[in-house]
Amino acid sequence: MPEDRKHLLPPQLAENARENIWIYRSYQGLSRKQLAGGTLKSSLIRSYEYGFLAIPPKHLAMIAEKLNMCVEDLTAPPDYTLLLNWQTRRMVEYYRRLNDHQRHVVKLLLMRMS
Repeated sequence: MPEDRKHLLPPQLAENARENIWIYRSYQGLSRKQLAGGTLKSSLIRSYEYGFLAIPPKHLAMIAEKLNMCVEDLTAPPDYTLLLNWQTRRMVEYYRRLNDHQRHVVKLLLMRMS
């Protein structure tokens, strides 16, 4: 194993951490800018969440501390139900029943709302 890769998380734990940072940040209502601080810039957090960069253990520990969690919770399998209340689950079920044309119309409508 190359020396620069020794200190990185195994692939599955890294994927879990990437997803969990987004989930717990969103669940707590924090923006990337609010989570950032010190050596953690919001663009760096974005790169971690999208999987563009590997998360060094030092930064993972800093993120866990800012989210009031332990590193083990961030590397555990993601729990998406934290973000899905019953209203959201209902909307997802409705969306799944739409055909491609109907989904496209909904997408255009939502794009015009922003």
